[in-house]
Amino acid sequence: MGKWSGWIALALLFVMGVVYWMPAQATEVKPVAAQLLGALEDSGATGTTIQVRARTAMGQVLRQEEIKELADHWAKQLEIPFSQIEFSRKNNILVYQYANTHDDVQLRYEVTGVPKNGSFDTYVVLQLSGSRQSLLYIEQIQETFANALSKANFIPQISTCIRGMYNVKMGVDQQEGKILSIFSTLQATELERLQDETVVSISGHTPMWEPFIALNGQKMNLQVATHRDSSNAGTWVTIGTPIITAEY
Repeated sequence: MGKWSGWIALALLFVMGVVYWMPAQATEVKPVAAQLLGALEDSGATGTTIQVRARTAMGQVLRQEEIKELADHWAKQLEIPFSQIEFSRKNNILVYQYANTHDDVQLRYEVTGVPKNGSFDTYVVLQLSGSRQSLLYIEQIQETFANALSKANFIPQISTCIRGMYNVKMGVDQQEGKILSIFSTLQATELERLQDETVVSISGHTPMWEPFIALNGQKMNLQVATHRDSSNAGTWVTIGTPIITAEY
């Protein structure tokens, strides 16, 4: 697992070092989870989990009380029971958060205040995790969140990850073939790849949705990774847009 952890760390460092985020435009907030899941299952895998994370910068405030007011306001807009919001402080970052599970979907809502020159940069974060069967409910919550922010002239940054499994162990050549078939389904062009004897990860761009990050002057909004699991008889596959933000 140590070597696998190294791959994850390398990918995160790569993303942090050479890319920057281009947020979705207000007209491009339609969920893409169904398209990702369809492409994954068309390649022969069984979808297992879905994760959507939406993050929005809300500007600066001067006082902690304003962060709490912001948390209460957006919880009300999103119909989250804000009387249950908990406060914590993590490395001087102020966090108001709420977590719950409903209809097989794990929901985490956070409003954070990051100290900066005597004030606080504020962010609203919504994370949704669930099974393949909860796709429609996840998309409904995501759309409600995006629409509420859009009406207030905020543009969320949304990342989506779908994880699944092939029921056979695959060599890297077979894994590459599966990834390229997903790229073909999504009309995607390859930009970068990493691989070793058990893992393949390919990143690229598809014109099927607009949000992207910039990679060396090129648009990137798709990453697909496979991993032969040594503990069972299968091979994991993860699809993410604009990149994979979960362990793969």
